[in-house]
Amino acid sequence: MKRSALIISSDSQSVNFREIRMGNIAPNTLYRSSHPIKENKQDKTIALLAAKAKIATVLNLSDTTSGITLNSILAPWYNRLLKNNLVIALNMDFCFTGASFKKKLKKGLQFILHTDGPWLIHCHAGVDRTGFVSMVLEAFMGASLDDVINDYLQSFNGIFASSIFVQTQKADSLMAMQVLSAISNSQIINEQNLQNIAETYLRTAIGLSAQETELLKVKLSGNLQIFSPL
Repeated sequence: MKRSALIISSDSQSVNFREIRMGNIAPNTLYRSSHPIKENKQDKTIALLAAKAKIATVLNLSDTTSGITLNSILAPWYNRLLKNNLVIALNMDFCFTGASFKKKLKKGLQFILHTDGPWLIHCHAGVDRTGFVSMVLEAFMGASLDDVINDYLQSFNGIFASSIFVQTQKADSLMAMQVLSAISNSQIINEQNLQNIAETYLRTAIGLSAQETELLKVKLSGNLQIFSPL
């Protein structure tokens, strides 16, 4: 699936806002987008889409706590969530295999465990950091390899550019697989082992406990009634 084959068809695509609905992820549970505050003003499209989705909790992958506290006043809906401790600012870099990134990803996933959805994941463009975290969760929740790759490529629909790939590199499946390989521990990823690789990554590389990974799976699948709380 090539970038040239992707066409902007709605306002939601132009701001990279969409529901992640694949594998065992429940409807109206997990969303992703570009930053809700752009050029010192609220992105009105994201504000409307977030309201429609009833976003309850936000994982901000790009900002510091002080930075988002200062800027959130530009987006009233975002500011309300922040004041209720329902926004976490992780200030993640682009080194997906680095210790700092993994530590912050663990913190973000544990935030999900102790909050209620629907959850929104965003960084700046909603392409690289958001793309990687989305890939991890999609694979963990049993999405097909094609669906994981296609969701990553869909982020190139709009006005956004990648921060880790130069513009001359086409947004194709090979590029998506290069990003996804950060979770594989040098294994060759295929349809059959993708979910197991993702769960192993969360347990060994990220450091979630068995109980935490099970709770994460249950929360994203919407089946909390079958799980004993942490």
